[in-house]
Amino acid sequence: MLLAQSLSKLLLQWPVPSSLKQSTQLHAQMVVSGAIYNPLSLSHLLKSITDCSEAGSLTYALNMFARIPSPSAFMWNSIIRACSRNHFPRESIHFFQRMLHKGVPPDSYTFQCLFKSCSLSSSFLEGQMAHGVFIRLFPESDSLVANSLIHMYLEFGWVDDARRAFSGTDRKDVVSWTTFIGGLVKSGFLDEARRLFDEMPERNVISWTSMITGNSQAGRAEEAVQFFKRMLSDGVVPDAVTVISVLSACAQMRDLELGKWLHQFLAKENIAFNSNLIVALIDMYSKCGDICSARQVFDSIGWKVLQAWNAIIDGYCKMGKVDIARSLFDQMNACDIISLNSMITGYIQNSRLKEALLLFGKLCTSGLRPDKYTVVGLLTACASLGALGQGKLLHAYIEVGSVEWDVYLGTALLDMYAKCGKLDQAMLVFQRMDERDLRAWTAIISGLAMNGMGELALKHFSLMKKEGIRPNAVAYIGVLTSCSHSGLMAEGRKYFEEMKALYNIEPEIEHYGCMVDLLGRAGHLKEAVELIKSMPMEPNAVIWGSILSACRVYKDIDLAEKAAKHLLDLEPHEDAVYVQLYNIYVDSKRWADASNIRSLMEKKGVRKMAAYSSITLGGQVHRFIAGDQSHPEIMEIQVMMSEMAKKLKLAGYMPITSQISVDVDEEEKELALFSHSEKMAIAFGLMRLGANMPIHVIKNLRICEDCHLAIKMISKIWSRDIVVRDRSRFHHFQDGHCSCSDFW
Repeated sequence: MLLAQSLSKLLLQWPVPSSLKQSTQLHAQMVVSGAIYNPLSLSHLLKSITDCSEAGSLTYALNMFARIPSPSAFMWNSIIRACSRNHFPRESIHFFQRMLHKGVPPDSYTFQCLFKSCSLSSSFLEGQMAHGVFIRLFPESDSLVANSLIHMYLEFGWVDDARRAFSGTDRKDVVSWTTFIGGLVKSGFLDEARRLFDEMPERNVISWTSMITGNSQAGRAEEAVQFFKRMLSDGVVPDAVTVISVLSACAQMRDLELGKWLHQFLAKENIAFNSNLIVALIDMYSKCGDICSARQVFDSIGWKVLQAWNAIIDGYCKMGKVDIARSLFDQMNACDIISLNSMITGYIQNSRLKEALLLFGKLCTSGLRPDKYTVVGLLTACASLGALGQGKLLHAYIEVGSVEWDVYLGTALLDMYAKCGKLDQAMLVFQRMDERDLRAWTAIISGLAMNGMGELALKHFSLMKKEGIRPNAVAYIGVLTSCSHSGLMAEGRKYFEEMKALYNIEPEIEHYGCMVDLLGRAGHLKEAVELIKSMPMEPNAVIWGSILSACRVYKDIDLAEKAAKHLLDLEPHEDAVYVQLYNIYVDSKRWADASNIRSLMEKKGVRKMAAYSSITLGGQVHRFIAGDQSHPEIMEIQVMMSEMAKKLKLAGYMPITSQISVDVDEEEKELALFSHSEKMAIAFGLMRLGANMPIHVIKNLRICEDCHLAIKMISKIWSRDIVVRDRSRFHHFQDGHCSCSDFW
């Protein structure tokens, strides 16, 4: 008897839940002593077990609960709460229903746990029914239960019901306000959230952070920063979550100064660094262009966090808690790969592919397994830079099974090959894909279109439809681009009409742009203008730019002037408009008008964009600008260009000097033409690449007629495949011919 009393007293005095092992030992002693029959002691024992986070505690508690003849409301609450905490919310609802069936009246705490379980399991009907029971039993609202109710409706996405629950709460505490405002923010009701936020009688760090995060995620970075400054002036100290959101806003605004201040603030306030905070700092520095600081964060903090994880895991292993150590190891892997991905992405955003690949190599040798998102990010970078060699290395990494293959990864791989001009490889990847979704089909259709294989692209579009895959608006952009780049007029008209007739897809401005481009290239300028007039939206600069380009080819000066006027209204500082119109006047020998355009450019401070071409070798991007002498191998490049000029002249090459409009002699015009950036890049490629390796060049503007002619001849003289990706398409030069058939 004395032992039973002592055990009961001990249970009542427990300040914190004990371990499962201690609880089960105490349970056994209670059974032996008879203390198990004391309802109060039994309630405390059950709660101590349900509060344990160790594996097996819930099973033990459920078995123990099943043997209790008449559980009290406190015991039912303990089990309902335990099921919810252990990710079995449906079981919580089941136990609540059994509780009512047994005639045990629930208290307000029961509903607090129940509403949470309904929100976790998306049990809409049960949530509404529980709300009805609560109103019947407790006419006066309880703030804690009201907060759970508001949260439940917000999780359901039922903002109106949450609004009514919030309005019906008599005693709103800071949690009520914060929960509802946070839900409004998450649901996109930012203006209403701001109005209520200004009415709040009391604000805490969570409510401030909700407003900052919501605005930052909605792209309202300046407002997010304003809230942050108000928070500081209000004397509220931000936490790590707040800083992460403000760093995101800094990244959007490219506000490096505030970002650096936040970095210093973290050190000053001794805020612990976690992987999310590290990623946010790296992302901010990368997007603000300070890649060196981003790498310093990664090297100085990222690996320290990894070491801290290792120390904790080692400690658990020494204690014999291998399951917990393994769980932490899996979390560490995920966290560290996220920060590595962020650093790699930062390098890619700053066109530093070589450093991104080196870090990728470090990731592989560190024992961490890169995920598919790391590889996809690198493949995307290789595609944008035309870095075929590095793309092939990544393909080899995929082939040895180092990363799980799926349609997402396969699409990125075929897209990389297509954008590097290796359509044979892109087709092989596409053919071996077991699963092909709409994105994969669209990628291969668009790749074929951009590489001048319009008829093959349309064939794949037909195959896609036969496979039962319904095309969307993006797929039709690829199809119409195929028609435009290959001059397939009849097919273009057909597919433009079938979009709406067969699939009820309303043409968007991109579809109209493709059709205007197709009509303009084919010389159907009148029809193109009529199509523009029929558009349900205002034409953009791309559409008027297509008209202006076509006007130069077909010598329609009146329409060119109208198109230029629209373009200058839309983009008054866009240099290409002035340059195009200037060239049209020069071609027509309207020197006075050409001179006026040049004067207008000077008056408005508009400068012609420098044309540049780039070539990627060994992960390093080499960029060339006409006349630039800064490349470390410029002397060797110039020697190679002289050799190119001699061999071209011997082969019958005649520079198209009419493209040079300045008043200089023919020799200077020839020199100016031969110093174009794409010729410099090709000379560098001939120097540095093996005799059988293709040369891939990316140009920021449209390739000029003279360079196009010269590169065709270079491909024949040097027996070299050359791929040039200009602003509008790919040009595959082989044995003196181009895939565009001189139609670009």
